[in-house]
Amino acid sequence: MSWLNATVYEMAVRNMLFRNYTVVLSGLSLSGTLVGETIDPERHEPAVEVKGATVTDLKVECDLEGRWRAQCIVDV
Repeated sequence: MSWLNATVYEMAVRNMLFRNYTVVLSGLSLSGTLVGETIDPERHEPAVEVKGATVTDLKVECDLEGRWRAQCIVDV
């Protein structure tokens, strides 16, 4: 959750939206790279601001092709 909350923080402080994520797991360590852009009111219409990630309904699963997906509820 720390990595996801750090992402939420960067979105708020930098006034950005992120569209691409690369996440790497190495043992118990997780690192990632985010690609995004500054919010442009003429192009983007954010409805709410995410405040933080929670473990509510947290799901982590691997699909049949070996791709991992993590999903959780966020506070707005």
